Amino acid sequence: MAVFWGKSVPIPKIKGITINRSDMNKVLFVKEAPYDAKLGYAKPKRNTIGYVCDNDSKQMHPTTGYKLLFPALWEKYFHEKVPEIYKHIGMYAMADAINSKTGIKDIMDECFGTVHANAMYDFALYSMLFHTSVAEHIDSRMKNQQLFSGKCYSDSFYSDLFNNDIAYDQILLFKKKWALQCKEDGVDTVWLCVDGSNDDCESKGVVFAEKGHAKSLRNRKIVSFTYAVTETGKPVTFEIYRGGLVDAKAMKRILSFLEEAGITVRGVILDRGYCDSESLKYLESESIPYIIMVKGSPAGYTDLVNAFGNKIKLNAEYLIRGTYLFGVQEKVQLFEKYNHEDFLTLFYDYKNGGERISALLKKLYKEIDRVERALAEGNNVSIVPSFKSVLSISEDQKKAEIIPAELQKILDEKGLYSIVSSEEMTPKEVHRLYQARNNSETEYSIIKTQLGYGKVRVHATKAVQSKFAIGFISTCIRYELQVAAEYVNRTTNEVIQELNMLSMTKVGDTYVPIQGIMGRQIEILKKLGSSEDLLLQISKDENDRLAGRHPVPRHRKSGPKKGKGKNESPEKKPAEEPAVPIPKDTSKVGRKKPGVKPGTKRGVTKRDGSPRKKPGVPTGYKRSNYNKDGSLRKKPGPKPKIAVS
Repeated sequence: MAVFWGKSVPIPKIKGITINRSDMNKVLFVKEAPYDAKLGYAKPKRNTIGYVCDNDSKQMHPTTGYKLLFPALWEKYFHEKVPEIYKHIGMYAMADAINSKTGIKDIMDECFGTVHANAMYDFALYSMLFHTSVAEHIDSRMKNQQLFSGKCYSDSFYSDLFNNDIAYDQILLFKKKWALQCKEDGVDTVWLCVDGSNDDCESKGVVFAEKGHAKSLRNRKIVSFTYAVTETGKPVTFEIYRGGLVDAKAMKRILSFLEEAGITVRGVILDRGYCDSESLKYLESESIPYIIMVKGSPAGYTDLVNAFGNKIKLNAEYLIRGTYLFGVQEKVQLFEKYNHEDFLTLFYDYKNGGERISALLKKLYKEIDRVERALAEGNNVSIVPSFKSVLSISEDQKKAEIIPAELQKILDEKGLYSIVSSEEMTPKEVHRLYQARNNSETEYSIIKTQLGYGKVRVHATKAVQSKFAIGFISTCIRYELQVAAEYVNRTTNEVIQELNMLSMTKVGDTYVPIQGIMGRQIEILKKLGSSEDLLLQISKDENDRLAGRHPVPRHRKSGPKKGKGKNESPEKKPAEEPAVPIPKDTSKVGRKKPGVKPGTKRGVTKRDGSPRKKPGVPTGYKRSNYNKDGSLRKKPGPKPKIAVS
């Protein structure tokens, strides 16, 4: 980092400035201090902005870090404007390509207006890049990013956007149009993976916040939300609701909403949180087919385990072809209090069972060593609750003994699990459909950990609705990127970091893309429906914007026209002849259009005898250095060459 020893500026009197006396009186600026979950405290990121002057302790010699972090102060003291040297364009290119593939940004423009839609789209990219939904640092972190808004807004702008500028009616319209777009893209008859979760919300201004079953296991008010994704993981819609509302009833809202959009829900795939008599009774009364993982050991499950638990283990007769599973299905009454029979499939996963047995025995031996060590030292010791049923202390108080019968019961249960379905299916089909649950779990992991929506950080009902809408938009973008990442055998986060390396730099007064694009980045863009040529278009659009010209935005490519075949256009019907001939209008007969006849050559003199001048700028006239709008006129010439990294 360069130091301007010949220049001096006052040390900024702002929060975050420290001086390292032991290292050449280095002036440091803490721009941000993100919380590190592993360390358990905030870890500051320090930037060197200068060195204290020898003759004046209130002055410092600035560095290039000061110049970039405080461009307004640099311009104030040295009357020199700090130009933007480079911009990252990879995330912008990715989001623009995804819009051309799915049309999500076009739908946002239509529902929220272009200005607000641009800001929301930028915030979605910010969440993907930095795994946060906190707007406090967005202006500093997105400063060198190519943005749809053209500039980076502050956190106060986004606070106002969340609280005032996004109406609930606009969110409903977006949900409807997105569901219709999903239907147009082939999501018409699906099994939906529906899952509910909640976030702690201590705000008093959110009407959704109320006591319920908090996932954090804390006695706090919560806001609940439900996502619906297809078997492949494509987000279709979402719902925000009161923390105390039963998830099954909130799920019914989603299903009704999708039916109105023309999407036929074949059934729902749910996790063990929905496995209780009340939820099954509700789903049955609403005629909603279901596949649910069984929780605990209800009566029907216990009977099936007693009958087939040991019989199916490593028995080739019950092997599910193409898997490492063994399974059997019976029609049983799962709950004693619910007089209704469902199809219960019992699975044995020997691979998972072996791993769980190994982990259990490892913990058991560790507990035995702890107990016997304490007994040898003459200390009073008690066995931990999880092993009280399988361990006992000998009468001579010298060792811990295993109770074989009790341990055998636990070992027999390892690797066994069951799934209940409302319809009869083969064990293989039940397993295949429930595997889609992983897609739903992935989406919840993404929104909470990868996008930073694990906690409600706003203080108004309207703001909660707005932020979760942007969170849903982020998951839609990330899903398309996830599909492209799998195509190149990379994780989504790795692809995000690789795309963010793409940038453009300023050569003179214009931006040009840096040609350092890798083959894998080209593959990703092509998978999203674009190519490396998009980078040239982005730099051209940015140059047009800076010059006051309005670039034409890219919109979704239109699909094949509907006709007889996939690529055939419908036949045009011949225009029908009118029953009564329409009389021609003869009122304008003989009237000629104004203007000069084709082929007529103008005379060299006007009617008044004065010489006619050729249009254009007179000979010898020198153009001004400024345009009519006051901007600096640029010299014409060839386009700048592309800089090679």
